[in-house]
Amino acid sequence: MKMKNAQTRKPFALANWKMAMTISESVVFARQFSAAIGSLAQWVDIVICPPYTALHALSQALADTPIDLGAQNLHAGPGNAHTGEISAMLLADAGCKWVMLGHWEIRRRTGENDADFNKKMLAGFQAGLRPILLMGEEIHERGEAEIALASRLPIVFADCEPAQVAQGVIVYEPEWTIGANKPAAPDYIASGCAFIRNWIAQAFGKDVAQTMRIIYGGSVAPEHVENLLASLVLDGLGAGRKGRDSVAFAQIVRLIAAAKGVTP
Repeated sequence: MKMKNAQTRKPFALANWKMAMTISESVVFARQFSAAIGSLAQWVDIVICPPYTALHALSQALADTPIDLGAQNLHAGPGNAHTGEISAMLLADAGCKWVMLGHWEIRRRTGENDADFNKKMLAGFQAGLRPILLMGEEIHERGEAEIALASRLPIVFADCEPAQVAQGVIVYEPEWTIGANKPAAPDYIASGCAFIRNWIAQAFGKDVAQTMRIIYGGSVAPEHVENLLASLVLDGLGAGRKGRDSVAFAQIVRLIAAAKGVTP
């Protein structure tokens, strides 16, 4: 992979389908998106997180591609007596390599706190899953990202080893950007992401901080990509609504690659 600057982290693109896409729609998406993206999937890490019902079918549909499968959440257990939940082990068995953790929608619906978030990440590591960690400030903390992150990050990363942390991806996603008409301002995003990377460097070392990728999620569409990725702090983007549109998501991936200077 060649890049136009000294940055060596591989660009990253995430699609979170939430509670959308049937099995048949997921298989059609996989076919159309793979064709649209072509060889670029070798140069940008792409992870698709469908609903649980489509995990196995999408795992099979993506089996011969570089595109990875992720889940939207997991239950940390312990044990198996958790009706309606899904464990890290079951997700890995279904073909997942990644798992999203800490999404604001789940936190608000279930009352999940940062300690719960941490337990889920540790359970994911035990099953061989790589975490996609959604971090940011709450609605009432808007404009106070550094204060919020400084209190949240030590709890979320408690008992993690540097090698484990380096495997993950952080999605900076302030709660107030979810479902909004446009993303946060690029300068605001860059500031929050820089704070996270500096904290990782202090907690786990500069090598880990330089390895771990940090992306932005929150009302991302193709027209936003160039401005969002003008800063070298960001390594990619996560999309919700546009992430389940094969044409739009392929365009987002191409724009990420161009912004990060990737030339296959």
